[in-house]
Amino acid sequence: MLVRGLNVLASAISTPLAAPVVAATRLRGGKAGSARGAASFIRESIGTAREAGCTAILVARGDSAFYNAAVINACRDHDVRFSVTVKMDPKVKRAIAAIGESAWIAIQYPNAVFDEESGTWISDAEIAEVTYTAFASKKGQAVTARLIVRRVKRLNQQATIGQDELFATYRYHAVFTDSPFHLVQAEGQHRDHAIIEQIFADLTSGPLAHMPSVL
Repeated sequence: MLVRGLNVLASAISTPLAAPVVAATRLRGGKAGSARGAASFIRESIGTAREAGCTAILVARGDSAFYNAAVINACRDHDVRFSVTVKMDPKVKRAIAAIGESAWIAIQYPNAVFDEESGTWISDAEIAEVTYTAFASKKGQAVTARLIVRRVKRLNQQATIGQDELFATYRYHAVFTDSPFHLVQAEGQHRDHAIIEQIFADLTSGPLAHMPSVL
């Protein structure tokens, strides 16, 4: 199950063998952050998925806007796994820094992935994981699960003009999840949440393009 926000919240049910189907939508007034009402929306979407006959493992995937205790605990209350992009706050950065070099596993993408930060296409990366407790400052809402981290080597521009790099530097992308799948599979499944972006593109160029607005 994939979730996307902004003024319209939308969720879709997706499987490896079937095209995604929109499960729920919600229009919010004003300048609404993605997290506003997200927990109740997740609960509604889970109910729709169950009523539609989804009996296998459900994994709710979302971007960093949904990295909050209310959303994560909504998933846990309904026996649904979560996979949410993490906001890179100081605590997360310290957890990543503590990962030993031997823990990193090299992966290659079947197809090159566009990296927005560097503006380049990449075909390989490294991943690792560590146990992490999120939302510890919120009484009764702390969640301990897996912090899966993907790192991509930064390109040293000096190296392109004949100067070798002294050491490698990386960009890090972290995911907080309780996925039951092994590391490589869980990391790859999370990246599949980009499916929701195509769904939104189809909606905004189709039905939503004709939706009346009230000033």
